[in-house]
Order: sequence, then structure tokens, then C-alpha cells
Amino acid sequence: MIGIVLISHCNLAGEIHKTVEMIMGNQQCLQSVDLHPGESKENFKLRVKEAVFKVDRGKGVLILADFFGGTPCNACLELMGSEFRNAKVDILTGLNLPMAVKACKECRVKSLEELVSVVKRAAKDSVMSYSELVTNY
Repeated sequence: MIGIVLISHCNLAGEIHKTVEMIMGNQQCLQSVDLHPGESKENFKLRVKEAVFKVDRGKGVLILADFFGGTPCNACLELMGSEFRNAKVDILTGLNLPMAVKACKECRVKSLEELVSVVKRAAKDSVMSYSELVTNY
């Protein structure tokens, strides 16, 4: 099983975590870490590291970050160059509910590389425009 860690500013990751479990039930593979106002990057990195090690079952961990360039993502990128250097960890940005649901659905049957691919596709496929839908039908 691939572990999944959601990371974000404020409470986004935690709320997506709660929503995933409302939809799918308890998820043993899932942890969330929110960066709170005033929290140091070092403390956040420590909490991310703990979450990654908690869900790592030896098959890898996928971190879903809110957006590239923000402090949560940057903290994880720093961890990729140090504590996670020899670990099987990958990061995807653009965290949203369809990504988290897809990751939890597929984490037991996919490799880390396959999971990255299907979660990226789920993110892209979940963006819809009402006017385009109406025009196409």
C-alpha cells in the first residue's frame, strides 16, 4: 500500500482528509498536515516527516500539496533533498478532493509511479465547465 500525506496552508489538508473519510470511510493510508499561521517551517517539516513515516509501509508515499512554490511544498522539497533522499516519496501539487479520493481508491493496487499518473489524470479530468458540458450535449 502506498501512503498518502496531504499538506496545505491553514486547514485545507485536514478538511479534505475529513471529507475523504466522510465519502470513503476511515483511511489507514492517509495523513494530513496543515501549516498554521505563525508556525515555523522547521516545525512543519518535522510534522510532515512524522506523517510520512506513519503511512510508509515500504511501498512509498505520495504527498499531495496545495500548490507549487508555497511554504508547505517548499518544506517538502527540502525534505526530498535530505531526510527523504533515499525514501520512495513523490510530491504532486494542486491538491483537491478528486485527487485525494482517487489516491485513496488506488493506493492499495498501484505502484507509486502508477499512482502519480492516475492522480494527475484525476485532477485534470475533474475540472469541468458547465457551459462546455451544456454545449457538448
